[in-house]
Amino acid sequence: MCIILYSLIFISAVRIPAAQASINNYNWIGAVVRNSHDTFYGATVTAYEEETAANLVVSVYNEYSGVPINVSAVIVGFDWGTNYTSSECGTDSPFVVSSLQSHVFTINFTVPSASFASNLVVHGYTIYVEHVNSTSGNKRVVGAWTQSGSGFAVFSSDQKDAYNYKKEIEAYPSTPSGGIPFLTAEARELILKSSVAKSVASDSYLRGDFSRASKYYRDSLDFVQQAYSNETEKWSTFENALADILRGSGSLLTFQGYAWLLFGIGFLLVSIGVLVYLARKRPEPKTNLPSP
Repeated sequence: MCIILYSLIFISAVRIPAAQASINNYNWIGAVVRNSHDTFYGATVTAYEEETAANLVVSVYNEYSGVPINVSAVIVGFDWGTNYTSSECGTDSPFVVSSLQSHVFTINFTVPSASFASNLVVHGYTIYVEHVNSTSGNKRVVGAWTQSGSGFAVFSSDQKDAYNYKKEIEAYPSTPSGGIPFLTAEARELILKSSVAKSVASDSYLRGDFSRASKYYRDSLDFVQQAYSNETEKWSTFENALADILRGSGSLLTFQGYAWLLFGIGFLLVSIGVLVYLARKRPEPKTNLPSP
């Protein structure tokens, strides 16, 4: 009987599934670059400027039906040897995620300098989630899950400036082949200068000379803005001149209209006068005719 009882207890314990969870999704918030191809790295990257705030959100899902999980740690560890932890949970204060529910945890940290976490390569990282068996008393870790990521880049200040200048330049429809037609010679010259400066900047960025790239991207942007300003000024002058002509024409037409009106009234009065005169001068018929 004891053997049978122990067997039933053992089988029941084996068949009870452990509480489980998964890293449902994660996302980087406030990055300079997010999931975009970078020509220097030759890869898709998510980048933050050095020594600025980074935010990682991690969605943890409790897959087990009927049993909550007690999340005690949500951590991201980088290949430069530093781990960053969410302040929303801990071993002493685990966060309870109900059955078949998820919770989004936030990890805030300061990105190290580009001299510490090199900006010359992309970095890998691992997201780690663990949960404990209880929210009080003696707790022990009963489960942990990890998910790896790659393509994290630390931008230097010059690198960030170069990237932002480049994006702003590309927002202008100013390329000679596909942009708007510039009518003034000065604007066309400025656009050509911008194109040359952008080419030099792109080559410098590709070679990792971010300071030179930032300078020439800035020059390229200045040339584009000057071209648009010049074109706008010239067109404004033309529009003002055209408006003056139209206003002058309108005044002339108005004057001519009044003149024709006065002429018409005068002609009418003259016509009436002529009719009156003719009516008065018409000879009266003779009543006494001489006898034959």
